[in-house]
Amino acid sequence: MSTDWTEWAENRQRVRNRRALGRTAEPPPPPRTAAMAIDFRTNDYLGLGTRGLPSRRTSVPAGAGSSRVVAGTHPEHRRLEAELAHLAGAQDALVFSSGYLANLGIIGALDAPGTTLLMDDHVHASLRDAARAASSHREFFPHQDLTNLAHRMEDASKARPGGRIAVIVESVYSVVGDATDLDTLARVCATHRALLVVDEAHSFATVPQGTLTRTHDLCSHERDTTAPMIVTASLSKALAGQGGVILFGGSPGQAALWRDHLVNTARPFIFDTGLSPLVAEAALEACTAAVGENLAAALEERRRCALSALRRRPAVERILEGGAGPILSLRMPSPDSALGAARELDEAGIRVGVFRPPSVPDNISRLRLSVHADHRPDQLVVALEQVASVVERAWGITGRCPFAQGDARPADHRYRQVLVEDPATVRDVMGDPESYVPDNALTTNVPLVPAARRILATVGFQLPAVLASASGELHRKVRRITTPYFSATTVRRRLPDIRRICRDSIRELEAELECGPVDLSRTIAFSVPARSLQLLSGMPAPESSALQRWSADSLELFWGWPERTRQLGLARSAADFYAWLRTEVQGARGEENLFADLLAAGVGLERVVSLGYFLVIAGQETTRMLIGTALHRALGDRSLWSALGNPESGPGTAKELIRETLRAYSSVPTWRRQSAVSVDSPGLRAEPGDHLLLRLSGEALQDHRLAFGHGIHRCLGAALAEQEASLVVHDVARNLPGLRPSGAPPSWLTLLSFQSPQHVIVENP
Repeated sequence: MSTDWTEWAENRQRVRNRRALGRTAEPPPPPRTAAMAIDFRTNDYLGLGTRGLPSRRTSVPAGAGSSRVVAGTHPEHRRLEAELAHLAGAQDALVFSSGYLANLGIIGALDAPGTTLLMDDHVHASLRDAARAASSHREFFPHQDLTNLAHRMEDASKARPGGRIAVIVESVYSVVGDATDLDTLARVCATHRALLVVDEAHSFATVPQGTLTRTHDLCSHERDTTAPMIVTASLSKALAGQGGVILFGGSPGQAALWRDHLVNTARPFIFDTGLSPLVAEAALEACTAAVGENLAAALEERRRCALSALRRRPAVERILEGGAGPILSLRMPSPDSALGAARELDEAGIRVGVFRPPSVPDNISRLRLSVHADHRPDQLVVALEQVASVVERAWGITGRCPFAQGDARPADHRYRQVLVEDPATVRDVMGDPESYVPDNALTTNVPLVPAARRILATVGFQLPAVLASASGELHRKVRRITTPYFSATTVRRRLPDIRRICRDSIRELEAELECGPVDLSRTIAFSVPARSLQLLSGMPAPESSALQRWSADSLELFWGWPERTRQLGLARSAADFYAWLRTEVQGARGEENLFADLLAAGVGLERVVSLGYFLVIAGQETTRMLIGTALHRALGDRSLWSALGNPESGPGTAKELIRETLRAYSSVPTWRRQSAVSVDSPGLRAEPGDHLLLRLSGEALQDHRLAFGHGIHRCLGAALAEQEASLVVHDVARNLPGLRPSGAPPSWLTLLSFQSPQHVIVENP
């Protein structure tokens, strides 16, 4: 007995809802928790969709009237087709009412006895639907597997001698965002005299001027190939309009032949009402703007910026796909987690696409981000920081301070060190550098692969023992020279200058807040320590963005758990940093700064470079993290924020906040030593050669002073870090009392000896 239609539909609905695969076509809710509004959901790649309709001409009708083969062809259609062909480097073009219909039209026009359709397994649903309706033999080859495709072409030629082969791919795939190797594919198709159909929906008009677009490369009649190539594209994405187009390359005669064939055989063209002439006019204006304003170049800049921001997080880089074009895709653990992440980002004003089965070709749910040319770079980075944190938390990355309560090391890496948690034992270890040597203080946490070591070797990279990684007379000598630059006395004497740096940074922050949400950890928490370090030491500083990138990469290289491929990128960054630093040290002789004093005292060049490397990483960067952590905690408590801003009592409150942060949530929660002796005590059991991990911070500790180390290796910049952090927190709260958290909560950076919130995003209502 057949199922009632209503019951059948209800059953299908229950299955969709149970699997978190239901969809709606409702407008998104307005953001509730942030002033930010940034769109990654639409395909308006060049940012033309927000410009409004063009001025209407009275001579241009809204409707085409009927099919273009009957009475619907309008001068605007041919003007548009000529402009699209010019933009693509094609000979001619044929416009359809939608990109979907253009894809149905091309496959239908190729359908005939003896035709074999070989389609990439990830092609769009419109191409699949067209192939399903065709009578031609069709096969799907594994995604991007051109070797498999070549074998199938050989098999098709043998099975159907004299037949024709059409290969159907996308240039940039709509879900994953990866790109096809079109040059190689075109050569393979030419070998088998196969026609190549490329869907350019997500890459059309998005390549900067001055370079051949993928479409131009395919359509150019100068290419040495005997197989024709046809390109389809959408007018509703980069050109922000409506409609689709089929572009014809080859010689003028070939293009005319194929255009005539489509006009006479493509059923969606013959039987559908033509594209609105008014819409065609709007598309013409979009083409003019795209070329005249070089919007593709702006899009390329934003694409690189977005990739850089997301790749900064190792957990995100592992699940990041695409990026060859404007589409970035992030794999998610499940449909539920993808929906939950999108809802959280919606509330922060960040719109992302959610792709779940059956819209994904491999049944993996994803968040899809479409980068636009009109995204403001600063707001783009702020938004992507939040996307990264939300995605990390969905994959299990902590949203709380990692080392505050337990051991935050990955379980499969804990065997590398013996964890020492008793504060008295930690002091004993740090106070006895002969029994517990600092040799491993600046060695990488995980062994570097040979390729990474070779990258470092190209610049002569080495970090010989100095300060915290040294002991004995060398340590004492370097400490005597370095101490005057960072002592409590020096900090007090230069406090007016540090206050001026803080005031200048706050003015910069206020200006940035007028434009929208700001990440405090990348602005004032960074600028004050970096400028203060340069002021006190006299050492040169690189450009701000380079310093931030170099610092973060070096921290991960030495104190993270990077996999092989990531090690290579981190090593290149560390090599660049080292080469810059070595050049600056070499040029310091005769100057009045820390580098010059060390060289004049006979400290070797490589040791001075090592000291500079250490100061930037363990000095400036850890103070940035400390300030960011304190601001993150303070902004979550309105009464505390108000107390911090009090002109009289605020400085004392800020000092207590910094000390409490150091005690329980320090940016340097652990440090390394290596046992030179055998020891068996209640607080420590170790053999000679064992690597020790000393806990310096955590909620169970009673004293904040251990956060800066102990004994001969106590941090020289302890007073400076406390003073800077207290000053920044108090002054920001006093000058910006209405400041409040914005957007999605952060995940936390978790390295062996460093931790902090990944961002501290705020707005000023």
